Amino acid sequence: MKDAAIKNHEFMKERINFQQLMLQNPNHFGTNPHLKFKAALKLSSHTSYEQLTCVAFNPDMDMLEATVLIKRPSGYMGDLCHAGSKEFVRFYIDYGSGWQDVGLVAFNAHDIPGGRDCAGDSTKPLSYVVTHPLKPNRDYCGRPVLPKVRAILSWQSAPPAGQPNWTQVWGNTVNVHIQIKPRRWRVFDVLEAVDAVKKIPLALQPVMFEPLDLPQPPEPDLKFLAHQYQSKSDAAVAPHRFAMKHVMAAKLAAASNELSVVDAMSEFAAANINWAEILKALDKTKGDVSFEELHCLGLDYNREWLIGSLTVKKSSGFSGGPCTAGSTEYVAFWVDWDDTCQWSYLGTASVKVHDYASIPADGLQYFVGLPANLAERRRGCDKPKIGRIRAVLSWNSPPSTTDPDAVPHWGNRLDAHVEIKPLSVGGTGLIDIIGGVSVSQISVFGNGMTKPSAVFAEWGTDVDVLHRLCPFGGRVNIQADVPASFAASGRKYRLVTREQGTADEFNVRTKFIIASGINPPVLITPDADGFVNYVDPSQNVFNMLGWWETGGLGNAKWEIRLEMYDSSGGFLGATAWHAIQLNHTQPEANVQIDSGGDCKDFAKGQTLNGHFVARHQHFGRWDLVTKPASLSPPAPSTATSTTSQTAFSPGDAWTLATGGMTPCGYVIELYVYDRTIIGSTPGSHNNNYDDTGFCLRATVVA
Repeated sequence: MKDAAIKNHEFMKERINFQQLMLQNPNHFGTNPHLKFKAALKLSSHTSYEQLTCVAFNPDMDMLEATVLIKRPSGYMGDLCHAGSKEFVRFYIDYGSGWQDVGLVAFNAHDIPGGRDCAGDSTKPLSYVVTHPLKPNRDYCGRPVLPKVRAILSWQSAPPAGQPNWTQVWGNTVNVHIQIKPRRWRVFDVLEAVDAVKKIPLALQPVMFEPLDLPQPPEPDLKFLAHQYQSKSDAAVAPHRFAMKHVMAAKLAAASNELSVVDAMSEFAAANINWAEILKALDKTKGDVSFEELHCLGLDYNREWLIGSLTVKKSSGFSGGPCTAGSTEYVAFWVDWDDTCQWSYLGTASVKVHDYASIPADGLQYFVGLPANLAERRRGCDKPKIGRIRAVLSWNSPPSTTDPDAVPHWGNRLDAHVEIKPLSVGGTGLIDIIGGVSVSQISVFGNGMTKPSAVFAEWGTDVDVLHRLCPFGGRVNIQADVPASFAASGRKYRLVTREQGTADEFNVRTKFIIASGINPPVLITPDADGFVNYVDPSQNVFNMLGWWETGGLGNAKWEIRLEMYDSSGGFLGATAWHAIQLNHTQPEANVQIDSGGDCKDFAKGQTLNGHFVARHQHFGRWDLVTKPASLSPPAPSTATSTTSQTAFSPGDAWTLATGGMTPCGYVIELYVYDRTIIGSTPGSHNNNYDDTGFCLRATVVA
């Protein structure tokens, strides 16, 4: 179905009644034919309301991103003063042996009227970005890791976990390739690279896989680049491409010393490059996107970063392979938050790129980002705030920081419209997020649990899909949207905790990490009294104030507050005490076979009977499975829902029909999870495990 043929209110009735229709008939739109329900309307992967346009990865931050365009002014279940609807994105990665589920993110979409900006351009579509951390599989630079990534966008219906081929009604699926940052060299890698693995000295064997602290590769000189790209016809790259950085350096030097041009001419001549011709070719090269191109631009709605996504299109022309310094893709960000047609420079981010022996036909996808610092730009929910943003991509030479219209030699420019969240608690420097959840969605002045509608602030996904109240545990991150003026004036702060109802107070002194998204992460160490100097928000994209380690504090209710001080140590004030309920107790897990007992022999065709216990004060869910998975055995059957805890010991009954199973040794495994938010991240909970085994034989000998 082509967008050009779509009417303004096409399928609006189905949008409004989507969830009700799916409850009445899970195959209403024909996306679940295996359920044997008759489809009332065949509709799938429809993109006239929202569309996933880019998926990319930042190898320095280990973050995946997806850019979603919201195309229409209505069809999103309410305006900004109401709940609106959810746009879900689930990521998968494939290193060559099948798709692995990475996780789910989401953002709120609302009905926002369209219009024209100061330049006369339509404010639709609005460009949203969601990001999700990735723990990648790495190898050393001699074996590049270039996996596939899949992202599934779905409106109002979260793509189920572990189903990479799932079909959505509203939204689409995008597949790309990314590049994983190499791990550090090891002794084994060096020996392998020089083909000396078989001659490993005995003294080196104990340290074979220890990482090496090697210096960073040097910047490639002109002779190296000329040899790299002019001596091999299959890797030929024009001189005005590979030598551009050296030309720009020579021009800069000539501005203060005209004689430096003579030195540059000699250097280029020694590399067999004609100085006059390269200047002429470079002068004619403007906005060339044959090597790289900026494809998407948007605002991360949850983390509030500006994100630019680019494609590296060729296997060579990037100043060297992955074991060299390579080259740099720069993206300069410009903003016009108030629709004045006056661009303000925000900053420049960058990512390293390299040559590869070959890359996939769709290229490699990268993104870079910068904090948007939007606290002072918000308005009430009755007045949607739409901003204009611009990104300029430039290879190996930073873009202009004074002229937003300047066209780079290699790269391009892209504009987009974004929505700025309505007024919130952000920007005051007070505590905004505790344990990954906004303080507005935690009963911090009550029971210390999350509220039923709580979502993870940086992921946009439900804290609990059944909207149950959740406690906290492990490392509890404390975050705040801090004005830049706090760092500029030398202000400092500390986090103070106490068990509720007690007088003893404890300063948080745990080391924690901040990141700029451009440079390597920085370790921050509070002083002996817990004091930390505020840092500029551009160097702290996660708005991290500290890490509160609660693992040894049991299951009590604890409180935390933020104390603020000026540069001389003068007390400026403190927040109220924020209470959170802690929980570090494992769930109860027990599984047993009743018929014949555990670890006994059974004949194929017998039905096994047993009981299992899965309980916790803050119960989450349980999984009951039969292993080994390689034989595809059925899971035990039970009348108990996986999200309901069982009765007290001996628990609830289960059965296992063995008629279709291969004679072998089997294990029945029980996994039990509570709903405690452990480590401030989705999907991490207190858990417990139990198992029991049996031997299934073709016949049982008496």
